[in-house]
Amino acid sequence: MIENLMRLREPAAWIMVGVTAVSIVLAVVRFVLALTTGGVSLSAAAQDVALQAMSLTLLLALVALVIACVFHAPVPSARRLVAAAATVVTIGTVLTVVAALLGLPASAGALAVVLEFLGVLLDIVLKVVGMVTLWLVHRGLTAGRIDVAGPAPVAGAEVAPAEPEESLPAPTWRPDAAAGSVWTSASEAASGAQPTSYGVPGEGGGWRPVARPDLDGGEDAGVRPALEEGDEGRA
Repeated sequence: MIENLMRLREPAAWIMVGVTAVSIVLAVVRFVLALTTGGVSLSAAAQDVALQAMSLTLLLALVALVIACVFHAPVPSARRLVAAAATVVTIGTVLTVVAALLGLPASAGALAVVLEFLGVLLDIVLKVVGMVTLWLVHRGLTAGRIDVAGPAPVAGAEVAPAEPEESLPAPTWRPDAAAGSVWTSASEAASGAQPTSYGVPGEGGGWRPVARPDLDGGEDAGVRPALEEGDEGRA
């Protein structure tokens, strides 16, 4: 039941805005007809408008519905609703003030004028309070201090699936499968000797010497003495 009332509060608020606006228009029409065809004085016609232009019952119901649409799970059209309600209440309040001032001479006697003024003054004060309340709510909505609900999702609409995060590419080599070569001296590299190797795939890791038949067979015999003689000559 509460959910049904929550759904009906916005249409009810718009209906109250329309009813209040129609009551103001009808009061003005009656005022014009009373002056043109009814033979009523300006003061008497204005006094009738002040009493019937916008009743306090309509005002209280309108303000209550608007507040329900804004402060408890705000509806998407809350800003437009508050602006329309504040505008209608402002017009009704201004019309009541003007009509009350014009209708004071219609009362007979000083005491009647005072009582009439006090009664109209209370009515005007309550309407001004309702008008100020609506404009303050509208200002809060415009300034962003009051959040408004977003548009409702369309029934049956498909929700796009979230895109998966891109995974990092797998490494192209593993540390235990890495292999490399190294020479123990520059002379070995210059003579074309086979280097020692590291990490032969499929075998255990670690450095190991590689067979060097060319160097072990004596090909390096002439290179090493020549290098030693050169070192002694420079010394």
